[in-house]
Amino acid sequence: MAKMKSSLKEKIEKGMDGRTQTHILGKLKDKGVFMSDSQFSRKKLGREKFKPEELEVLSEILNTDLNK
Repeated sequence: MAKMKSSLKEKIEKGMDGRTQTHILGKLKDKGVFMSDSQFSRKKLGREKFKPEELEVLSEILNTDLNK
């Protein structure tokens, strides 16, 4: 059976590793990336797109490559 590509939402949730969304947003803010809780949720669900720089910082925080 072929391995299915993980969705961005799945990658983010796996990378959060039990940390809350509020914690992740705080880490983003520390690195100069500002977004509200609802913006993050919409982007995570694919209703809005992450900017490349947001994905880069989020990948670093979650220790996973979200660009693949």
